[in-house]
Amino acid sequence: MVGVSQDGSIIMANSQTEAVFGYSRDELIGRPLEMLVPDRAKKIHAKHRDRYFLEPRVRPMGQVVSLAGQRADGSEFPAEISLSWIETPDGIVALGAVRDVTDRRHQEDETRQARAQAERSAAELQDAYRELQSFSYAVAHDLRAPLRAIDGFSQALLEDYSSVLDEDGQGYLERVRKNVHRMSGMIDALLDLSRLVRSTFDPTHVNLSWLVEDALAALRDAEPDREVDAVVQRGLLARGDRGLLVILINNLVSNAWKFTASRPGARIEFGVGDKDGVPEFFVRDDGVGFDGRYADKLFTPFQRLHGPEEFAGSGIGLATAERIVRRHGGQIRAEGAVNRGATFYFTLGRGGG
Repeated sequence: MVGVSQDGSIIMANSQTEAVFGYSRDELIGRPLEMLVPDRAKKIHAKHRDRYFLEPRVRPMGQVVSLAGQRADGSEFPAEISLSWIETPDGIVALGAVRDVTDRRHQEDETRQARAQAERSAAELQDAYRELQSFSYAVAHDLRAPLRAIDGFSQALLEDYSSVLDEDGQGYLERVRKNVHRMSGMIDALLDLSRLVRSTFDPTHVNLSWLVEDALAALRDAEPDREVDAVVQRGLLARGDRGLLVILINNLVSNAWKFTASRPGARIEFGVGDKDGVPEFFVRDDGVGFDGRYADKLFTPFQRLHGPEEFAGSGIGLATAERIVRRHGGQIRAEGAVNRGATFYFTLGRGGG
């Protein structure tokens, strides 16, 4: 705190003023206030001071005057001053609360730099997403044309030259066509995965139990002869993007349905547990399972623990599920053992439960 008379002389200074400016109180009292201001600002500061005494008023803490202070050793520091005044028998005295805001300015500078860097990174990420999407569509378009040609000519050979080809030859062509169709499905799955990364996120309350029941009903309609014991815990709610959660549940339930195909009276279960105070949902089956040592590979595109000859699929479903869970701020993990089933657990960080 510094008190200044109308002629600009310092008449009061507290101990903190001594600490900030490096002068003793005796060195300050009676000296002009401008000794605490850099040389370049002395004249303009004196004009502001004279103007203040013509119309003294309180400047609230939020309406501060920003300037630089000068210490006894000549060094400068950014300062903020809040002004008020009192009347004394000797006239008006201006009171200034001076703050050294060096640390705060450094923090503000660091914050501005971090924000600018974040904005640059976000812009670069958007550019990368656009390039990835353009690349995905270009690759898909360029791959589809030769795939259609391979499929078409293979079909023509089967139809027009079946009498020339023996059983092995026809079998080879059927395998060519089967793999062409599989490759086409993989391209579609990759495009879906690319679109998923850029899709909008519209959180709402979703009944996951209903989504599981819908997914099971669709699978039963497709394979009415299968007997599957489904146990769905009722009323399990979560907050998330409904469209993405439909894809997530469909992928996990379809996965359980597929890998229990060889189990008479297979069992699929959906429920919820607790993981560190967060709801952790799960889809469990008693199917063929997998070697638990390779659980992490399940969520990598095209990393399959079972061959496509055993179980059809694009190799993208669990990778898609992982990205959906991650977009919700959650985590997904898998547990399983060979011929002892598998369980997929997931949380929905921003909206789980």
